[in-house]
Amino acid sequence: MRKAALVPILWRGSREARAAYPPFPGEWPGQYREIVLSKRFELDRVVFFGRTGSDYLEMFDLDLPALRGRDVLDCPAGPDAFVADATAAGVRAVGCDPVYELQADEILARGRKDIEDCMVAMRRSDTFPTLDFDEYEASKIEALDRFHADFTGEGGAARYRAGALPALPFADASFDLVLSAHLIFTYSDPASGGLLPNSPFDLAWHRAAIAELLRVTRGEVRLYPTTTVTADAQLHPYVEPLMASLHQDAGLETTYEPSRFDQGLSGPNRYLRIRRRNGTIL
Repeated sequence: MRKAALVPILWRGSREARAAYPPFPGEWPGQYREIVLSKRFELDRVVFFGRTGSDYLEMFDLDLPALRGRDVLDCPAGPDAFVADATAAGVRAVGCDPVYELQADEILARGRKDIEDCMVAMRRSDTFPTLDFDEYEASKIEALDRFHADFTGEGGAARYRAGALPALPFADASFDLVLSAHLIFTYSDPASGGLLPNSPFDLAWHRAAIAELLRVTRGEVRLYPTTTVTADAQLHPYVEPLMASLHQDAGLETTYEPSRFDQGLSGPNRYLRIRRRNGTIL
């Protein structure tokens, strides 16, 4: 196995934990460890790593003009450009992420560092055999810059709210549509097909997180991806037990829908759609 440079462990848990372990290397009193990189893609923390607005449209099969005037939540939004693009198209879009507690310059520095570290890990793995890494990295930088301009622009404070699953700072039924990408399923432990060793995001956490996303929507929740983060991607093992629980609620309709987004993995490529039967029709 190969070793990367020493980097800080970043924990996105409680406010107390984040206060105890500041997010930037210069603020750390020496709490470092080595990331050991095998050919399998793994990370030692949840990275602040975003997607472009067009990526989101492909992931979730969205039509922005059709969402005009709707209330839409992206959670966790990270440095995604979706909220900025959706707002420009007349959508009442909100992003929610624990990193938004930081100052804008700290957020930008976090985003740049996490892109750098994540791309090193991806290039050293054999998980993404068909991915154009240069193009992929450029799209992450594009998304970060678009996000940061919107975050610091007029109305940004209202559009971007600090918060973390499974306890969001929103009232019940606040949104017509809730989108959640690349946390649920993705950051489970490697034994279950995720990419975070010693992950706190076990099956019980997933149940609580999805219940919270459903609490704040009056319409539907869409989750992407639904597969393992492996070169031969398979349906994530948490999906079926979660689906079984959701099917017990007669007020919900749960389906797999095809995604047009190319995440560089083989295997199934679908998002999970959980719709309230008597809720907002999109």
